[in-house]
Formats: sequence, structure tokens, C-alpha cells
Amino acid sequence: MKSLRILARIVITLLFFACITFIWHNSMETAEVSSGRSGRVTEAINEIFGQGGKEVITEHFVRKLAHFSEYGLEGVLTVLLFMVYCLKLKKYWKGVVLTGFLTAVIDESIQFFSAGRSPGIGDVCIDMAGFICGMLFMLAVYWLTGKAKIWLLNRNRKKSFAS
Repeated sequence: MKSLRILARIVITLLFFACITFIWHNSMETAEVSSGRSGRVTEAINEIFGQGGKEVITEHFVRKLAHFSEYGLEGVLTVLLFMVYCLKLKKYWKGVVLTGFLTAVIDESIQFFSAGRSPGIGDVCIDMAGFICGMLFMLAVYWLTGKAKIWLLNRNRKKSFAS
């Protein structure tokens, strides 16, 4: 059991830092590189879902969705990280939220130094919205699996008493 906990800590810690590295690496790219990638993704999506050459989504939407998604993943990983180290989420929830906020602020600050890029408060808000959605998703899974365990235990206990 102890070796499983150690393995979980190692894997989740590596995934957490890989996620943050990916997020910050994207912010270090120049505007030209970042826009080129967003443009290719937008074209691909519009090719798949577009009808008659009409644009279904904009590059702006793709960029904001990328912010939201990256931080949603970070929210999931941050909850898991706190779970494998602290095991008391109720006590440390402020630390979870602060982790996401600091990541977002640093992410936007990096853009001061990237050619053609500029930080934005709106992006921090989108980042935090994604982070909180990821965090709430994990908390819901945690709560539901805990409720499921209790339900299964009670169900099995009732069956054993009936026999």
C-alpha cells in the first residue's frame, strides 16, 4: 500500500509539473508561432464542422478554449496532487485555488517577455474558470466515489445480515 502511494505521488507530481511546463512553454512562444498553431487548429475544426466553407468557430475562440482546457487539466492534477500529499482537501482547498491563480498570473507575466504577446486580465479569468471547473470535476468524482463506496458497503452489509 505504501509503495502504491509513493508511485501515485511520483506519477501525479510529474504530470502536474509537465502540465505547468506545457502551459508556460506556450506563453514563451512568439505571437507569430502561437497564432500559426491556433490558425491551423481553427482551420482543421472548421474543415470538419464547416458547411459550405463557412467559418464555424474563430481563432479567438480556439485560443480561449485552449486556455480554459489547459487550466482545466491543471485543476484536475492539482486536486490529485493535494490528495496524494495532504489527504485533507477541506483543510487545504485555499492552497489548491492559490496554486491555480499563481500559475495563471505567472503564465500571463511570461508574455511580457514574448515577442508580440501581451498579458491580459481576461485570460487570467478564463484560466481560473478552467481551473475551477477541473477542480470541481475532481471534487465531484471524489465525492461520488466516496458515496458509492458507502452505498456498496451498506448494500453488502444488508445482504450479509439477510443471509
